[in-house]
Amino acid sequence: MRIQVGETDRVGQAIDLRGTPIRATRLAAAIRDPADSLVIAPQPTPVYDHLEPIRPGMEFDCRVALAAAGRSLGLESPHATAIARLERRIESIDLETPNLRAARRRAAEAGTDVAALEEQVARTSGRVNARQEADLPVEELEERLAALTRELTEAETEAIAAREALSRAESEAAAARDDRADRLSLVDRRENRRRAAREWFLDVLAGPFERALQGLPIGAEPAPPSDYTGPSQEAALAIARIADLAAPVVLVDGPFEIPVTARAGLDAPVILARV
Repeated sequence: MRIQVGETDRVGQAIDLRGTPIRATRLAAAIRDPADSLVIAPQPTPVYDHLEPIRPGMEFDCRVALAAAGRSLGLESPHATAIARLERRIESIDLETPNLRAARRRAAEAGTDVAALEEQVARTSGRVNARQEADLPVEELEERLAALTRELTEAETEAIAAREALSRAESEAAAARDDRADRLSLVDRRENRRRAAREWFLDVLAGPFERALQGLPIGAEPAPPSDYTGPSQEAALAIARIADLAAPVVLVDGPFEIPVTARAGLDAPVILARV
């Protein structure tokens, strides 16, 4: 790896940056971003998301990280095929919901327009009849009535279209509700499978995890991951020792005094950094 520190490039597999102003979080972010020139190194495997940076008091889910470590090593749980199938089904469900509010507003406005025009047509028609009975000129009123009648016809056509659109939107909304219910059920099934997969990795990697703890200069009692109750940082170090990270590990206040020792202890490129 190569790290740009000011005007100087530091190159190697074990680098100590504790005396520089570069923070651990900045380094970890640069490692994950191939466009960031601060750190030039191989791109990390997904397990890296759970281990960057490794520091005291870090939030850490050992089961999830251990499963990611197993996958980085090419292991596949017996549940992987079912999980992938469920994910494809989940992704295939379109959760787009029709805009019922807009459809209802359109139908209501169209109905209001029809009612108003019907009233105007009736009133104008009455005036025409009254003037005819009084033997008065009606040409102007008849033109007005004809125009209002055309507007009413157009408004009735729009009202029919608006009601049909509302009916379709209501049907689509009902289908969308069913789709959401189906999707929630599929998500629940997928999460159950994921939990079962994590338990499988927990069992398969119990021995390597315990041996990794034994190989680290830490105070925690070696234990399988299902029984481990020690510091999260030490569990993360054990998983870093097991996993194929590809990218350098960023360590803050770890058990290693010098980067070369950390490199040997984790069998991975290492950057010692400040918090």
